[in-house]
Amino acid sequence: MMPELEEIEITLGGESPTEELPRFAGVYRFFSAEGQLLYIGKSVDIRARVQSHFQEARKPGRHQRIMGQVARIDCTATAGEVGALLVENAAIKAETPLYNRRQRRVRKLWTIHLKPGSDGFLKPEAADFLIDSERSIDCYGLFHNQRHTDSTLRRHARDHGLCLRMLGLDKGRGPCFQFQLGRCDGACAGEESPEDHNVRLLSALDRDRIAAWPFTGTLALKETNVAPVEGQPAEQFHLVRQWSYLGSFDSMQSAQARLGGKGELLFDRDAYRLLLTALQKGRLDILDASSGKPVDNPLLGLDRRQWG
Repeated sequence: MMPELEEIEITLGGESPTEELPRFAGVYRFFSAEGQLLYIGKSVDIRARVQSHFQEARKPGRHQRIMGQVARIDCTATAGEVGALLVENAAIKAETPLYNRRQRRVRKLWTIHLKPGSDGFLKPEAADFLIDSERSIDCYGLFHNQRHTDSTLRRHARDHGLCLRMLGLDKGRGPCFQFQLGRCDGACAGEESPEDHNVRLLSALDRDRIAAWPFTGTLALKETNVAPVEGQPAEQFHLVRQWSYLGSFDSMQSAQARLGGKGELLFDRDAYRLLLTALQKGRLDILDASSGKPVDNPLLGLDRRQWG
């Protein structure tokens, strides 16, 4: 039998129980009676989201299996939605709850770099994507092996009329075989300029572009809530370096204290996308983490078509 919400212990950040679920933004965790972490979720209104879990659990299925085991709900406040998204993403991967979709960090990945050739055509090259390195140049896509990078480029060539020979995937001289079949727009036959071919290649790859880190040093991304509810921080500082999320803090002093600590600088694609979207939309104030001084946002208002 599924427990009633009133029967479940509710804690705020692991502290003393509260009488009801909070209305603030944040992350919540479902635990079983034995203390097993069942599920991690996020919402801008934790009470409304948890209540919806119980509504969904009235019908047989996955939600009913989860909610039937819940004995404790732990709630952690964030200043807003960005913090909730970042904390949830990091927590799922670090704590591996039983019922969340598995989001494992992969240690070995490949990507595509573009280098200009002597003929003016951009040449894609498969390269190691080091998840703990600096992001000094743009790259395109994340792949589990080099063969996958090759097949992706061949698919783009087929779909966009790109020349396999100009991409370095077809050896020989003169017009390529795909041009003879009408599947290449003629870069290899002198019928298309390097500029036009490069534009179409960049357009094809753009959806999977991973931008170079456009800042110097570590940032404290300040998220502000002008009307926080009880128990919710009015502001929070999300520490980020080279697109790697290092944690969220309720004060600048706490964030700065983390700067001296040790820890891996790991790239996470989901965190990257969350941060990029937030910066493009101007949802966060950008501060230099060391000095606390404002930093200009070169990504404000940009979308993928405007990069570069």
